[in-house]
This record gives sequence, structure tokens and C-alpha cells, in this order.
Amino acid sequence: MCYLLGAVRRLLIVDDEKDMLDFLERVFRREYAVSRAQSVDEAEALLSTNAFDVVITDRRMPRRGGLELLEHLAANRPDTVRILLTGYGDSLVNETVRQWELVDAWISKPIDSAALRQAIEEAIARRASAVRQK
Repeated sequence: MCYLLGAVRRLLIVDDEKDMLDFLERVFRREYAVSRAQSVDEAEALLSTNAFDVVITDRRMPRRGGLELLEHLAANRPDTVRILLTGYGDSLVNETVRQWELVDAWISKPIDSAALRQAIEEAIARRASAVRQK
């Protein structure tokens, strides 16, 4: 995990909507080395050969959703900051406690890029603080 200031951080964006991938890549391309995936399967293939500091994933996608990807990350890349995008904020109340443990931050659609950027930086800071305390 790359918590050092000034170091190049790697970001994976996972969404089945190309417009959302394009938007998020534009938002973060100056701060991160950005990779993209349009499905959980594609994301898992990238994760099998690459390490990412941050993964942003949509909650609802065809076949497999973002929570499944976050389960994969928690098991295989636990240091990765995990951000969940959702257009269904009210329904998050129904998720299990275990599923909440998978998420470092969640952002409702439509996306406010400043709020998303702040949520990511706060999650990174929490992770860095936890590492320093160990």
C-alpha cells in the first residue's frame, strides 16, 4: 500500500457504465494512475496481477455487484481502500454488518467529485493511521 505523500497511487474504477468510467477517470487522472473495469470479473482479473491503493466500485452491475468485489478485496488485498458508489442510498440500511465492514466509504449517485475525493483521502488517512499504530 502506498501511503507516502508524493508517491504515485494506483486507482481502479469499476462500473458497467462507460460514461461513469470516463467521468471518474477525468476526475482522478492527475492524482492517480487510473485503471478501469466494466465488470467484477474484469476487475478481479486486473487485481490478480496488479496492486491498487484504491478501488472505487459501483454497487449494482449485471451478474455480480460491487459488494462481491469488495469481499474479494477484503480477502485478497485487505490493505486496499474500498469505496462503494450507489444510486440506492436508502437501501444500504438493509445491508448486513459484515458487508459494512467491507466498505471504507460509500458515495451516493449522482457523484459529487469533491465529496468523493474527500472520502478517499479520509479513508487513506485512516488506513495510514492504523498502520502507524500497529
